[in-house]
Amino acid sequence: MEPIKKIEEGLKELYDSNAGKVERQPDVDIYDVGENLVFYIDMPGVRKDSIKVRVYDKAVEVLASATQPDGGGKPIRRERISNFPISRRIEVPYRLRVDSAKAVYRDGVLQIVVSKAGEYGVAELKID
Repeated sequence: MEPIKKIEEGLKELYDSNAGKVERQPDVDIYDVGENLVFYIDMPGVRKDSIKVRVYDKAVEVLASATQPDGGGKPIRRERISNFPISRRIEVPYRLRVDSAKAVYRDGVLQIVVSKAGEYGVAELKID
């Protein structure tokens, strides 16, 4: 049992020493709602002013800096997503209308709504 305890302590030390340095990727749900795609991205504890959203022609990128709570003292364990920089690029099979994108952050969830401009793919055309 002793070797397992040493491994756990080593992993905890490694984890704690990298908090704030290692990027985390939040969980994402995407829904196709007619003309729009709706993204729900879990980002609990993240400050709204630290979030940056970029919309590309076929991807959405979300970035956020780490936020440190004012708990005082030396941290013993740090696992919350808000302790780490966040970086997530989400590719989609549609072209996106970047000028239509809107984002709302509420209750720890970032919601992004973007209009679709059409599907990517191959079309075989009939010649007239």
